[in-house]
Amino acid sequence: MLQVEVHCEGGSTKNPFMNALLEVLSVIADVIKVICFGLPILLNHIFRTLFPPKRKDVSGQTVLISGGGNGLGRALAVEFANRGCNVIVVDIDLAAAEHTCAELRRKRVAAYAYQVDVSSYEQVQTLADDVHKHIGPVDILVNNAALVYFDFLQNTTPDMASRTIDINVKSHMWTTKVFLEKMMERRQGHIVGISSMSGMYAFPWAVVYSTSKYAVNGFMAAITEQLRLQGYSNDIQTTCVCPYYIATRKDIVDFLKKPRFKLLTTERTARVIIDGILRNQVTIAIPSFFDLGVRIMQLFPLKIQQLVRDYIIREHELNSA
Repeated sequence: MLQVEVHCEGGSTKNPFMNALLEVLSVIADVIKVICFGLPILLNHIFRTLFPPKRKDVSGQTVLISGGGNGLGRALAVEFANRGCNVIVVDIDLAAAEHTCAELRRKRVAAYAYQVDVSSYEQVQTLADDVHKHIGPVDILVNNAALVYFDFLQNTTPDMASRTIDINVKSHMWTTKVFLEKMMERRQGHIVGISSMSGMYAFPWAVVYSTSKYAVNGFMAAITEQLRLQGYSNDIQTTCVCPYYIATRKDIVDFLKKPRFKLLTTERTARVIIDGILRNQVTIAIPSFFDLGVRIMQLFPLKIQQLVRDYIIREHELNSA
């Protein structure tokens, strides 16, 4: 009969076979725990997908939107104002921010314009100090400011690459950092990161831009987990938004000469985003089927994914330059 001697020192066994067996059993036990705890959550997720939760009431709350003077930011400001929110419009273009605020005030809500370079931590900290002193706490923070830049890497200057990363990535970190503390103190808040489909699906003709949006997705995932570990997940919500191309500027429309799918309008995109925020959705893909499509595509080998890019997405037709 085979005999196995087990010697324990400090609560651990020196037998390699027993160590491996115990490790396997431990993993199996953890997997069973995940299944037991996860099954009800999965069933609830399916139920909520079929029957979305009721929209929360944000009337009277204060929303801060970076890059709110034009494009999607402006459309979001209008949608929030339509729901009775007071809006702080932050933009590098003060005239555009003030013009948006004038429109919002006609809806009988308070609106405030600030000129801020959100890539600068010092300017963002000054903004937060002023907002907290003269307006009050921010209930919903929408990090929307972004520099949209399409080009191959070899055509991108170091200054343009740095500026893109500063505005598209660092601004999310700085604004979240300076406004999150008050949200934690109040145990109330919602952080929204406007990313892009290029943060889920790499755009080859927008290398630096796509890199910045992948970073936004990673940041939003990390801050979501931070809040969970710190015990704030029921009080402070997060939403990461990944829309397809939005027809916000003529140069973007001109670049996308033959888009495979119809470009989104700012108005429609804003309505979908607001609906998702009010339902506390963690991720919003626009159109919604893109999220599932990208996830399925990533299950296949790279060569299969490239066939999808060539024959379904038709990336080579988007721009002939």
